[in-house]
Amino acid sequence: MSAALGITLASSCAQQGAPPGGPEDLRPPIVVRTVPDTFELLGTLDGLIRFEFDERISERSSSGTLDNAVIISPRSGELVVGHDSRSLTIELVDGFRPGLVYRVTLLPVVRDLFGNQMRDPFELVFSTGGETIPTTLAGIAWDRITGSGVNDYKVWATSLDDDSIVHVAVTDNQGVYAFRYIPGASYEITAFDDRNADAVLDMMEIQGSRRLSIENGDTVFLNFPVLQPDTTPATLVSASALDSVTLLLEFDDYLDPALVLETIGLTVTSEDSTVVVVDSILHEHDYLAYVAMVMDSLVVLDSLDAVSQAAAMAAAIAAESDSIIADSIASDVGVSQDDPEILEDIEPVRRRGPPDLEGRSASLSSRGVGPNSVGGRQGSGPDGEQLPAKRIILLLGNSVLPDITYNVVINDLENLYAVPLGGGETSFFVAPAGIADTADVSDSILVPDTGVVDTVAAEVGTR
Repeated sequence: MSAALGITLASSCAQQGAPPGGPEDLRPPIVVRTVPDTFELLGTLDGLIRFEFDERISERSSSGTLDNAVIISPRSGELVVGHDSRSLTIELVDGFRPGLVYRVTLLPVVRDLFGNQMRDPFELVFSTGGETIPTTLAGIAWDRITGSGVNDYKVWATSLDDDSIVHVAVTDNQGVYAFRYIPGASYEITAFDDRNADAVLDMMEIQGSRRLSIENGDTVFLNFPVLQPDTTPATLVSASALDSVTLLLEFDDYLDPALVLETIGLTVTSEDSTVVVVDSILHEHDYLAYVAMVMDSLVVLDSLDAVSQAAAMAAAIAAESDSIIADSIASDVGVSQDDPEILEDIEPVRRRGPPDLEGRSASLSSRGVGPNSVGGRQGSGPDGEQLPAKRIILLLGNSVLPDITYNVVINDLENLYAVPLGGGETSFFVAPAGIADTADVSDSILVPDTGVVDTVAAEVGTR
């Protein structure tokens, strides 16, 4: 054999890529056979689980290693993943327990030699003695702050009757998890971000859990939020006047939107210790609803006679809802419910939205995002849950005056994680009035002479 021929043969043997010519391979690898077979009933399983593909596969996965490409449920100890040209093998170090239904999930991280990646996970279900009843538990694990589904979170279904049995799933990029052929029982369902990939739930990892019971043959959907554990109380960061009768308070932590704010300790005083009356304490979403009510009342004010109509509207609202807010609406349009006599020198009251708005519409539904849209903060949770905010709004019974410093003190406040003893103290200064050019106030609700209200400029953000 000549030297040139030897070099040529050696070169051809070293190349493991696609042969030249022919159509480009764009098809991902497909599982064509499994050992054991799907739904096979085994007395014992002492050998290996095998996934066989229709083509050669790469030794490298799209993320991590092939050791992390397989999930076995119920959790059964350490597993070893082997690889050859057209298959993967899985071995449990401690073996498979008898009398159970096993679900082996091959995650879509396997690629062929051309870089084509599996599109969907592949599941193998078999039994070592347990009955394969089509019982399903599925849902969305979602971020309590953003409303978005969480990706690649571990989900455990721990039997409350036998805590040694833990069923395992992983969320997809929409936060969806699923347990198929799970036995009917009482479970604690826990989702968590396994940051260090040690398959252990650490105290400070983002997590959330729920308990439920499921019967054999049921299909149950359970959505639940996850949240970063917190041990520090919420602290008051700043206070600012949105207008002469509206204050915005901001905290360094999120507050539960269901928290009853009237239970917190709150005082607002001027520099000479005069107490400012607080009529209402509102979450941002409640203030948004309040502003919408004000706007609905003002949009019809195209004549002085319409002011009386607005007062009647506010009175009707008071009969069915919060009379304090209805009174405030009537005050904003410049009339009294007891005496709807119109005063010619009434000036419109500005209701300014908090700064750093995320959208430009007062309607959450018009933001073009749903509970499962990807990225960013959603309008709500998957089941319409109100998302938390770091700000609350005070509606005052009397006006704060310019050129005066005011002091705000809050105590007995809980954060979103129910850590108590939050609050703090801060002050704010009201700048002198004299806004002559209303065009400079882009986020104000100002009643122009024509009665036209810019709903875009009136939004309150829900950060």
